[in-house]
Amino acid sequence: MKISVAIAFAAGLMAVSAFGQGSAVIIKNRAKEAANQNNVRQGVPPPSQTPPPPTPTPAPPTATVPAVSQAEGLAKIKADLINFKTGGIATAEQKQQFLKDLAVTARATKPSLPTVKKFVESLAAGLSEAVLTLEQKGRLAQNIESVLNSKPLPASQFDATIKDVEAILQVGGVKRAPAVSIANDLKAMGDEVRR
Repeated sequence: MKISVAIAFAAGLMAVSAFGQGSAVIIKNRAKEAANQNNVRQGVPPPSQTPPPPTPTPAPPTATVPAVSQAEGLAKIKADLINFKTGGIATAEQKQQFLKDLAVTARATKPSLPTVKKFVESLAAGLSEAVLTLEQKGRLAQNIESVLNSKPLPASQFDATIKDVEAILQVGGVKRAPAVSIANDLKAMGDEVRR
């Protein structure tokens, strides 16, 4: 009898311990999200800036996608983000232009078309409900460009960039679930680039 009580007590302690660890992880992640959102609100620079690319080896010319510099790619993405209006539905032409600009911005490995299309669709839907300042759109463009060229980035910097995108969207008024989904779609593009 004493043994069964002791076993039940020990099992209960293990269950409480396991539950506590899971809660701690959730609390820690929520705290990180809140800190990222506060940084966005206060205009703190993003946790990761794309380092200047190492002298790239010239890639063989492609007939379909011309190469652009980092500054040109960033400017194209920012212009596309500015064209997505709050409360409006992005047109097929806007999405197609954004898709093309993402393709030319990726200077090395390019993500697959279905992955990029999924990201464009989710971001366009999210931006229709977001109210982002020009500064936030510029920071979002910088993060997207960074992910598209993230092969040389350390994993911690890559993850911080994805979290910053999520925070920018949430501060701009996108609900948490769609913001997480958009960030995950961006991460999927980055994962393809980083292979």
